[in-house]
Amino acid sequence: MPGFYGADFEQLRALAKTMSKHSDTMNSLSSELGQLIAHSRWDGRDAAQFRQAWESEHRPLLRRTAATLETQAKELEQNADEQDTASSRSTGSGDSGKGDSNPPGDPGPLDPDKPDVDVPGDVRKDPDAGNPRDINQGHIGDCWLLAGIGSVAQILERQGKLDEFLQSHMRPVGDPPTQWVVTLYEDGKPVEVTVEAKSTDGGVRGADGQPNWLSIYERAAAEHLGGSYEDIEGGFGNEAMELMTGQSGHHEGELNLDRIEEKLADGQAVAVGTEDVKDDDFDWFWESEEVNRNDVVPNHEYIVVDVKTNDDGEKVIVLANPWGPDGGYMKDDDHHKSGTLELTEDQYKENFDSVYSVNVK
Repeated sequence: MPGFYGADFEQLRALAKTMSKHSDTMNSLSSELGQLIAHSRWDGRDAAQFRQAWESEHRPLLRRTAATLETQAKELEQNADEQDTASSRSTGSGDSGKGDSNPPGDPGPLDPDKPDVDVPGDVRKDPDAGNPRDINQGHIGDCWLLAGIGSVAQILERQGKLDEFLQSHMRPVGDPPTQWVVTLYEDGKPVEVTVEAKSTDGGVRGADGQPNWLSIYERAAAEHLGGSYEDIEGGFGNEAMELMTGQSGHHEGELNLDRIEEKLADGQAVAVGTEDVKDDDFDWFWESEEVNRNDVVPNHEYIVVDVKTNDDGEKVIVLANPWGPDGGYMKDDDHHKSGTLELTEDQYKENFDSVYSVNVK
């Protein structure tokens, strides 16, 4: 391009995200193929030679390729940040790196006949802040947001960093606070969003039914993403993770429990999504199948709490429903939906088809 020097940092970030996604895909393939090869009913000399070649040559190659892609993705992110900073300085746009604070937000109440509810005190001091079972979604269709934020909070709590994170990403205005300045991220850049210390009636609460720090985050997301609570109905967990951390999130298809366990061990926040329910009149339209269990919510996201071995020696995944520890019921469905699920790999794969994750730094 005549007159162009440097790089389009947005394209670099997009390329970095794509490379990182393919790195995860390579790791997933390595794990899944390894499981298939190890458990295939095939004995004899050829089988032994094939498995030896897989373990000594092919699997390490996949792992090295994945690691190289991830390293290059991080280099691209760094180059993009450097280019962005240089461009900002050359145009005199300031050096703070933060977007301008917006005026105090006031997303309209979810129900115009029910006024907003005050969120009193310093919600950053909530002792249950990092507990995924302390989320009670309410009446907004934002399970994607709460599962994403809740999964990040859980990892930060395990790392002993949640208190520091909330202190640096939530700034009170007044004593007691009448407003909160919440730092969210857009395209990896911090953006300060100012909202009133309120929550809509029907918004997220803690397990005790009281508004908490998530109520403020939910309000800030609604303000930032359009100015209405309706603007946060529907989305994907990786988008919520990026909104909270500024790190590139990953949206993948079905992964086995070994791979999800590896992600948790690596300090990644992980959420999973259930399969869609088919419309009886338009079965041909949907590619995914119905959920297989009556206690699972379709079209919904859950926080991955753990992958462990149960008392029967089976590997299971433990999931927290953003509806709260008591779960609940769907409209026109008499089956209770569990607040916590503990599923074997087969049960998990029969009901879930999406994995959302992000590196928590």
